[in-house]
Amino acid sequence: MITLSRLNGTIVAINPDLITWIEVTPDTTVSLLGGDKIIVRESLDEVVTRVVAFRRAVGTGNSQAYPPSSQVLQGAAWRRESLSPDRSTNRPGGKPSAPPISIRHK
Repeated sequence: MITLSRLNGTIVAINPDLITWIEVTPDTTVSLLGGDKIIVRESLDEVVTRVVAFRRAVGTGNSQAYPPSSQVLQGAAWRRESLSPDRSTNRPGGKPSAPPISIRHK
């Protein structure tokens, strides 16, 4: 996890594997895989530096070393669909169903 500061000064910890992109408009906005966006005080260069340091700390420079699980990806896709006002669904009432969850038995 990396720690960043919101504009109001509160500290948040973010999993850098879930960052999809970062933009500066003029505030630094971090977009996450599930569609969440967090505006932070740190500059783009500082966020990138913290992500690189995190990767080095876990022993890899490869961002694909620990990809998100299929459940995280399914949940993100479901959330994107449920938040998008222009997508229609095949369910009565137009509401998307919950994402499928697989349970592993040992």
